[in-house]
Amino acid sequence: MANARFRPKITYILAFIAVLWFLVAFVIYPNIGLLSKVFWVDSHFSLTLFHKIFSSAIAVKALGNSLLLGLCLAITANIISVFMVLVVNYFDIKGAKYLNLGYLTTIIYSGIVVASGYLFIYGESGFVTKFLQYIWPHLSPDWFTGFPAVLFLMTFATTANHMMFLTTSIKKIDYQTIEAARSLGAGQWRILRQIVLPALVPTLTTLTIMLFNTGLGAMSAPLILGGNHFATITPTILTFAGSSATYDLAAGLSLLLGALQIVMLLVGRWLDQRKRYAFKTKVSAPMRKQKITKPFWNILVHIGAYLIWSILLLPLIATVIFSFTNATAVITAKLGHFTLANYLAILSTPETLNPFITSIVYSILSAAMAILISMLVARMVTARRQTNPLEKTMSAVMYIPWLLPAPLIAIGLITTFGAQHLIVANQVLTGGLLLMFIGYTVTRLPFSLKFLESIFYSMDGNSEEAAQSLGASSLYRFWTVVLPQMKDGILAIFAMNVLAHLADYDLSVFLFSPLLQPLGVVIKANTDPSNALTGSGAVNGVVANLIYSVLLMIISSVLLIIVRRRPTKAGNGLI
Repeated sequence: MANARFRPKITYILAFIAVLWFLVAFVIYPNIGLLSKVFWVDSHFSLTLFHKIFSSAIAVKALGNSLLLGLCLAITANIISVFMVLVVNYFDIKGAKYLNLGYLTTIIYSGIVVASGYLFIYGESGFVTKFLQYIWPHLSPDWFTGFPAVLFLMTFATTANHMMFLTTSIKKIDYQTIEAARSLGAGQWRILRQIVLPALVPTLTTLTIMLFNTGLGAMSAPLILGGNHFATITPTILTFAGSSATYDLAAGLSLLLGALQIVMLLVGRWLDQRKRYAFKTKVSAPMRKQKITKPFWNILVHIGAYLIWSILLLPLIATVIFSFTNATAVITAKLGHFTLANYLAILSTPETLNPFITSIVYSILSAAMAILISMLVARMVTARRQTNPLEKTMSAVMYIPWLLPAPLIAIGLITTFGAQHLIVANQVLTGGLLLMFIGYTVTRLPFSLKFLESIFYSMDGNSEEAAQSLGASSLYRFWTVVLPQMKDGILAIFAMNVLAHLADYDLSVFLFSPLLQPLGVVIKANTDPSNALTGSGAVNGVVANLIYSVLLMIISSVLLIIVRRRPTKAGNGLI
């Protein structure tokens, strides 16, 4: 595409100005405002706020809990996930296809939904808890709370990236290398330890950094399962942000969280540059699954594989089954009469349907806006051999949200636009309907830009050059030649953008308007004991969460099927 000449027209110039304003107003300006609030006190630079943070027992404990969770999650999730990937792709395990399907459910069953599901089966009234109490009568009903519960949930809920990326790494291993090692007398364990696992190290390094940052910024799991004794940074930021007396602590903690995550990303970048790739050969022999020769280990691996499979599927299956029962069956954890009445009530009662519609509308609109902005910038960057400094800066600015945790983005927007500013025509946006849409859009800019750039670079520019030689304008060429070639990739990006915010809680809880509550906020509210029993609207709160979860899983599955079936490299590379 870089060979086609690019001549800006008035339409392009107006769009360029609009995108530049959006990036300055909602990416750069809020973060500058947050920095000034934290570091600029009484007209001079100050670190007083950080002294206040580290003097707060609540803040220090939350920081320590987050670091502990991030470190432990990086260990436990890696162990479980590597085992899962080996079971499905390396070892010859009976029923591997079914195991793979079960392992991939974490893609559609995640976030606030999976936290709610685990609470449903392991919580005080969950059937797993009641079964364990039948065996051990003295077991406390709230046994599944605190750090162990949070770590357990997140360990099994963060395996999707491993299943996607490590699978690719295993398939790239040259099977001839394994055969050569076997011919020299190496056993299965030695081959696994010295050939297979080292080939996974480059990918595992990146995934470990991602896991640590996930634990560091965890929100849903600590809020729902942490109880009174295990609060991490992000829930503490939410608590501090709810009071004007501690709002400055929320701003400082969000900035500290962002700094920690950026440091970890830089460490990951440094480790990437120091990697030594020992496996650069082309795969002349495709990978073949290895049969475990020792019966004891074969049985043990099968047991472990299906145990993990059961742990992952149990909350999902329970969610689906109990969503078709009445409130009494849900509370008593005993299957009773199956009915569609609750589904009909959810879908026909405005009070329970509105959150669902709100999340869908916000997700679709923000997904489309992120693609429009990213498409213009990607077009600028890829359409010419030399990009001017302003366009390069715009592209770099769009990647900033990738470095920042959701609370930092949210606190920056709330802090800045809680007052009048000329850059937004002196409108106060905090508490209104626009701020959540803006937050959703901003957080999807890096993802959208990255894949749109890849699509533009991979396209053949000959068709556009031919249209240009026939006198077609740049806008006409884009709509009739360029856009049809990239529609599959755009649809895939759109689907993933929508999926990212359908049940979002981490960002929504800071930015939503009381007039329109999104689904993630309602699901969290329904996990509170008082709301869970009485609920709101036509159905019990717990039952509502089950139905919301099923509907979200259906939508997520449809979107992922769309992505996977599109014959585009960019689209298939998304998951």
